[in-house]
Formats: sequence, C-alpha cells, structure tokens
Amino acid sequence: VLGLLLAAPTAFAKEKDPDAAHMHVQFRGGSTTLADAHVRSVFGKSGKVFHLEYGWTSRILELGAGAGFYQELGFLQTEDGESSVEHDMLTIWPLTASATLRLDFFEEQVIVPFGRIGADYWLWRENWYVYEGSTAEDHRKGGKAGWHWGAGGMILLDPIDRATASRLEATVGIADTFLVVEYRSTMMPKGENQLLFSASEVTFGLKFDF
Repeated sequence: VLGLLLAAPTAFAKEKDPDAAHMHVQFRGGSTTLADAHVRSVFGKSGKVFHLEYGWTSRILELGAGAGFYQELGFLQTEDGESSVEHDMLTIWPLTASATLRLDFFEEQVIVPFGRIGADYWLWRENWYVYEGSTAEDHRKGGKAGWHWGAGGMILLDPIDRATASRLEATVGIADTFLVVEYRSTMMPKGENQLLFSASEVTFGLKFDF
C-alpha cells in the first residue's frame, strides 16, 4: 500500500520532464512555541507564524531563502508575576536560508518526505503601553542569529485534478503543486540579558515548483 502511495499511477499521468522544475515558491502558516518561559508567561504558550520561501529546486535538493511574520499581544506583568491590564506586543520577522533534501525517487510520486537545515536571523520588536507624558521607553528591538532543522512531507496535488494541473503548467509554468506539512526547531543563543528566541513550530501550506 505504501508503495502505491509513493509511486502514483502513470497510466493517466501527463507527459512532462521530471527535471523541468527549476524554482519553487511556498506559503505556509501555523503555530509556533517560543522556548523562553518569560515570553510564554506574557504572550501565551503559542502564537501564529507565517512564512514565504523562494529558491532553486531539483528532484533531490532544494536551496531557498525566506521571510516570516509572527506577532502576539500580551499583558505586562506586575512585580509579583501577575498579569496587568497594560498591553505588550511582540513582533518577529524571521529571515532564513535553507538546504532541503527531498526523497523524490519516482515520476509523479505522491508523498515526498524531506528534511532541511539552515541559518536564521530574526528581527524583533517589543512595544508596550506607557502613560501619556511618561518619559519611560515604550519599546525595544534587535536581531538574533541562529539555525534551524526541519522535517516533513509534501503531498502532490496534481493527480486530484489533472486538467487544472495541465492548465497551470501551460499558463503560468507551474509544473507541480504540493501540500506541505513541516515541523521545525530553531535554536538561538540566549546571550547576556537577552530574550531566548529558540522555538518549535508546525506549519502547513502550498508549494509550487515551476
């Protein structure tokens, strides 16, 4: 059964060069959990994250770069650790570069497992409420460098509607369309007096090879 899933039937497959796709773009969104206990106590255990990635692709190897967006609203805490009514917002723009190994061995393979590793640089900004007329700071910002690894699977959608897949290839050059599921773990050194931005996330989205 697994062999039938991995190797899609070719009797009705459209004729195409398996090496025709040279670039890819993907859009993913999902849930991320930051490792810092202080961050979780202010902004909650998890938040929403979105990624856009673009790069070069072959059947086995992909190289790509991406940018993401994370924003969560929380509340400042009192000295005894209780939440106040004053807001605090954390915004992160993750910048990434990755190398991905695809286990894509068959023509029209439906399920393509993958693993990846890459470098990260996260731009971040935290801003909070201050009373009108106060001279206290109302924000801080910076950048953090680290690295990530990820694993997941791509599900080829072309066999579901081959007529639409053929039109996409003829009109805009999309050779393959995938549903992507990925788990990613990001590690970042804490540094002295800095927030720990290490995180884990699960994302879902669409990937287009063209």
